[in-house]
Amino acid sequence: MSAARTVTAAAALVAAALLFTWPVAAQDLTREQAQFDSPSINSFARENLGSFSTARLSNGIPVIIKRSTSNRILSLKTVLTGHVSYTPLDKAGLESVMLTLLTRGSQHYTYPDVQRLTFETSSDIVPRYADFDVSSIDLVTIDTYFTRLFPVYADAVLHPAWNADEFPKVISDFKIQKQQAQNDPFSATVKALDERFFQGHPYAADPGGAGDSLDHISLDDVKGYYGQAVNAGRMFLVAVGNFDPAVLVPMLDAAFGSLPRSSVTRPPVPSFEGAVKPDLLVVPFPRSNGLAYVRGQFAMPGPDSPDYAAALVAFDILNDILFEVVRTRNGAAYGAEAGVDGGSASFGNITIYRTTVPGKVKGLVDQAIGVLASGKSLSGTVNVSAAGKGGLGNAAEAEASAFVPVADALPFYKLKFITQFYSGQQTNRQIASQIAGSLFYHGDYRHYLLLIDRINAITAEDVVRVAKAWLVGNPTLWIALGDPALLKEVRKEDFLGTIGP
Repeated sequence: MSAARTVTAAAALVAAALLFTWPVAAQDLTREQAQFDSPSINSFARENLGSFSTARLSNGIPVIIKRSTSNRILSLKTVLTGHVSYTPLDKAGLESVMLTLLTRGSQHYTYPDVQRLTFETSSDIVPRYADFDVSSIDLVTIDTYFTRLFPVYADAVLHPAWNADEFPKVISDFKIQKQQAQNDPFSATVKALDERFFQGHPYAADPGGAGDSLDHISLDDVKGYYGQAVNAGRMFLVAVGNFDPAVLVPMLDAAFGSLPRSSVTRPPVPSFEGAVKPDLLVVPFPRSNGLAYVRGQFAMPGPDSPDYAAALVAFDILNDILFEVVRTRNGAAYGAEAGVDGGSASFGNITIYRTTVPGKVKGLVDQAIGVLASGKSLSGTVNVSAAGKGGLGNAAEAEASAFVPVADALPFYKLKFITQFYSGQQTNRQIASQIAGSLFYHGDYRHYLLLIDRINAITAEDVVRVAKAWLVGNPTLWIALGDPALLKEVRKEDFLGTIGP
């Protein structure tokens, strides 16, 4: 398949995703059933399928339960779909503030009650709102205390007290976090780039607040938004642990089943493909003191694109090539990284950390991309640069490494990627998050179980094809932030061209 045709196919998939509607009450939870029916699925998936059960509450809210007897921790997640696509830009952070305030007391439990109970039981009732597309409020506790904590958790979600004393403290906390990020040069780099990159897009309504939006959020705004957010049509529940579904589902229905049945269509979330205009933002940041940060951002294929899995592996390979070219061979920066944010509207980024030569790094980035696009990776000692990232390697070893065909290194990177992915699911809370993402982005709560198959199916040709399609020539918005003296050598014309050789 040609690169042009691949891009077109990915664009079609992203466009189809824009038509995605949630009523969850009617949402198919098993969109990928045909794949799970295949006798060739990996053993990990087969072993885990029997641990799942699903149900629907009387109002249609889906419940996904994964029973695990490996530990005594129980995790329950109330997921709200859509997040920033529902929050207006001038009140960005509204859902995050609302979720936080839900944990500050309810009709039957004061905030001191909640604090005391969670402390005594070493439990958590916490909001999760960093993602653009989904948010949640989570209960994590040991099995001994679940029946004691569940009424507290359910009351927090369903019957908030709207604590007027706590509301200004919540807003103040968000403002402090925002200010701290603005004082850190790397966080400031990301924030400034995102503000421009997301301009006019739903993602501009940053979960932590955008511009002075936090100043415009009132307690009445939060109360009014609650009815829209904590809504059966935007909600599903995920439980991971040694739950008995016959006991848990009636408990959930008695509480969450009281919400009115509803159907919700999510506002459109456009793809970034074709919307990014190449440019360079130059932002003086005197406190960076002799250092600068350079970051570029561009469109990428969405989670359901046939290019997505290969893109993740390609960026893992690119990470090491970047480090090899930028730091090991040229000493141009402390670190370099490439990443993919696989949201409803996916985007990628390349970041150069703590450089003293910001005017030169774009050429080095293009050189690194050129290596991958030519079908090359690091040699069989592919862990040399990774070791160097941790300060464990040495210059002589790194310099001795050579670029070889991607096919030679691909088995290592597949194993590395799979290991990292599953090491991030060591807790029931992490597994619950993985299930939630699988359902929201793929329409099947078991989707993540097939990652091994998808990664193992990737060929060297796939990696190179995706690199050429989504890295070489992809319009990119850049930022250079740091010491004003260093920024004098940054020339806009060097960054305005597309990335890659």
